[in-house]
Amino acid sequence: MDEQVPTFLAVTGTEDADVAKQYLELTGGDLEYAVTLFMESQPPSTANPHADDELYAQRLQQEAYGAQEEPRAADTAIHRHETLVDGFGGGGFNLPDMISDRPTDIFGAGRTGIFNQRFDEEENDYYTQRSLEEDNPYEEDEDEIIVLDSDEEEPVRTSRRRQNRQNRDEELTSNQRRLLNLFRPPFDIMSKISLDNAKKQGREEKKWILINIQDASEFQCQVLNRDFWSNSRVKQVVNDEFIFMQYQNDSPNGVNYLNFYSTSAFPHIAILDPLTGERVRTWTDGEVPQASEWVLEVEQFLTEFSLNPDSNNPVVRHEVKFDPDALTEEQQIEFALKQSIRDNEGNSEENAIALDEQLVDTDPKELVEPKDPFDLLVPTDHIEPTDGATTRIQVRFPNGKRSIHKFALSDQVRTIFQWLKFTLSQQPEEFGLSSDERFTLSNNAHKSLKLIESLDLTVDEANLKNASLLLEKA
Repeated sequence: MDEQVPTFLAVTGTEDADVAKQYLELTGGDLEYAVTLFMESQPPSTANPHADDELYAQRLQQEAYGAQEEPRAADTAIHRHETLVDGFGGGGFNLPDMISDRPTDIFGAGRTGIFNQRFDEEENDYYTQRSLEEDNPYEEDEDEIIVLDSDEEEPVRTSRRRQNRQNRDEELTSNQRRLLNLFRPPFDIMSKISLDNAKKQGREEKKWILINIQDASEFQCQVLNRDFWSNSRVKQVVNDEFIFMQYQNDSPNGVNYLNFYSTSAFPHIAILDPLTGERVRTWTDGEVPQASEWVLEVEQFLTEFSLNPDSNNPVVRHEVKFDPDALTEEQQIEFALKQSIRDNEGNSEENAIALDEQLVDTDPKELVEPKDPFDLLVPTDHIEPTDGATTRIQVRFPNGKRSIHKFALSDQVRTIFQWLKFTLSQQPEEFGLSSDERFTLSNNAHKSLKLIESLDLTVDEANLKNASLLLEKA
């Protein structure tokens, strides 16, 4: 793309290489289209061709979403009505299906345009340059307009809103239509339903929920529509395996999602479990994934996770971010004091740490730190018992393979760890883990019990009868 910059500068007469790169990026490297778009965006009557040299797409975004206009009286009335309906029964956005699945609930409050399109053909096939458009207080009027045909015998009835949009549609240029198609959201693979109904549908069809939260003012969200959701492999995987929704971050459905699941930037992409609502997979917020890598990651996810109720899915560790602003005033004061004491302790004579005289006189070699219990476990083979009280324990390894082994109820948890270390040392390739690598062991039925801290308990005491254990890399 960089090699096209000099040609762009020569043809357009501009000297700003950054502008050239922005236009080329906007058009996906199409030099001819980038030049055409640049020339169209320049005011024809200006004497200085380099004046007001902003990127076309950025100008469109800023005009559409940058400045908030004062609401018109009609808009205010409509908003008040929708708020009252949405709040019926104190449910917020948890409304009956006939309300919560309104198609408009996936869209935000921004004006319709190239970067905020609608799936409805009547709304989606037009775009008006905001700088040339004056607000019309009668645009939202639904009064019928009767249009007579040529013989004035068969009147055609249409609403004022539709008539206004048809008039604006005639003003679209071919390049504006190309932009509409280029940045069109993935309406063909998208379900226009609420999150609650998506969970119901996912349970019925045994499909995971794939959700994408967009911000119309973020250009990365537009790139996601242009480069990612348009990919044929991505479309196929989404159609086959997921109930897919795309919500605007300020839409009713989007706000409902953000009230329960945290995000740091947009676009946001995640997979939800339709059975539990748990967010089991996320991608980096604010970034557009590579389509080929994303497909491979999804395929890996589908091999590890299952919607079969009898399956044992891996435990998902959710990152918990500490937010001091979420604390109460008393908690913030306590946190600040502890932080100050920890930072200053021992830094001055007044804050010097008192040492035990016995420790001062102790030889440093005698001060041995306690070893990790995992490191003390010696790999040891275990022969399955043939008599007495026994049970079978299943272990699932990181690569998805399973192993079932019989233990006596009197065997200690330590014995299980030692046998697993021995097994991994003998067959590291088969199970995808070597004996030198640390691992954790958890029981899905009793997650609160940390087995590494219960080495001296017996299998019976640790409630491991017929248990299914998950082995994961530490």
